[in-house]
Amino acid sequence: MQIKKYKTLLFILACLPLICLAQQNTISPYSAFGIGEVQNQGFALNNDLGGLGVALRPKSNLNPMNPASLSALALTSFEVGVNGSAMFLADNTLSQQYFTSTMSYLSLGFPISEGLAVSGGLLPYSFKGFELSQNFDWPNEGDSLNYSVNHNGSGGLNRAYANFGLELIKGLSVGATGSMIFGTLNQKRDLIFEDEYVLNRRDDNSYNVRDYTYDFGIQYQMDVADQYLTLGATYCPQASLDASNKGAIYTYDIVGDLEYIRDTVQVFGNSTNGLVLPKSYAIGVAMGKEENWFVSGEYDFKEWSQMSLFGEPDPHLRNTSQYKVGLWWIPNIQDVHNYLNTIQYRAGFNYNTGYLSVSAFGSEGPQTEITDMSLSLGLGLPLKRSKTTVNLGFQLGKKGTVDRGLIEEKYMMFHVAFTFNDKWFTKRKID
Repeated sequence: MQIKKYKTLLFILACLPLICLAQQNTISPYSAFGIGEVQNQGFALNNDLGGLGVALRPKSNLNPMNPASLSALALTSFEVGVNGSAMFLADNTLSQQYFTSTMSYLSLGFPISEGLAVSGGLLPYSFKGFELSQNFDWPNEGDSLNYSVNHNGSGGLNRAYANFGLELIKGLSVGATGSMIFGTLNQKRDLIFEDEYVLNRRDDNSYNVRDYTYDFGIQYQMDVADQYLTLGATYCPQASLDASNKGAIYTYDIVGDLEYIRDTVQVFGNSTNGLVLPKSYAIGVAMGKEENWFVSGEYDFKEWSQMSLFGEPDPHLRNTSQYKVGLWWIPNIQDVHNYLNTIQYRAGFNYNTGYLSVSAFGSEGPQTEITDMSLSLGLGLPLKRSKTTVNLGFQLGKKGTVDRGLIEEKYMMFHVAFTFNDKWFTKRKID
């Protein structure tokens, strides 16, 4: 493989981690809870199929949803994706729109021998990005004191991983993944008074995470006439990660556009196994015909109620279940006259019971479960005289509700991703 031929890919590979870590990718008020807005850990093909992948065994794509699927990989595969999204927030009185785009993931995998392959990659794990404000009027001896409480958060966690898949016996494959979760979560609360003679207060917190997790996967595939049936399962145990917490509480006033710190009330820091990530498992079943069609269903469970930061569980987190169905279809991959027949057409549906149960901001009312439902469509476009596939996908979804003073999020997400395939470790007979 010549370096010049792949110099663009090598440049992307070098720059993408910096681009991924520099973006703020959400303004969802629901990212204020826990570790933020948790991201789907799949690639373009997974997302087009409703986020599933436990029983998926592609030969020329990487499937990070189940490491056991790597045993089916026939070609070296390099994948890189760009995501874009439009989010529309609304409650009973106001609305807001937000648009963003970012390079989202990269991964490289290759077979070492028949039935054994390895891969590694980088992708986001969670995002924080919110700004919320409350206004108050505090009566005091015939007078009143007006003030506001502003909350905002930023940052997120990322995941770098390496995994392998091995076919133990015909049809039965196992795999394992080791991941490093790292990043910074920032949260700040300001108490701001309209009276210039009253000092404002700020509570500033920053959480830094850097530690390792692991998970396992298994798949069994059997032939049924000229079709195949695949069963799959994954398991990720609960993980206690090293995390540090530092912050400060101080008073300040604002003169013009500048802030002047007047008094530091408290500075604190802590370093321990401060972040507990929940255990999870998933099961899936799929049927298909090689290079013709594929259909799959999947159930995913995560025990988010057990997540905690420095020993403090979040009362708004609860266990969540996801139900996913997806399919793809290629009319005739051998058709050399009609390109439309060689395209892989994809569709998927995802219903998430949600890991949050919240009441309206600043309210003590009953909590409401924040569900998430989405529909996905996608295309796998093979490039002629090339082992490259262009993946185009679109997702339309709704999260939350306007009932009980809450916020509803409607979103449109799209992606453009590239899958580059090649053969490595094969000696050329003719150069």
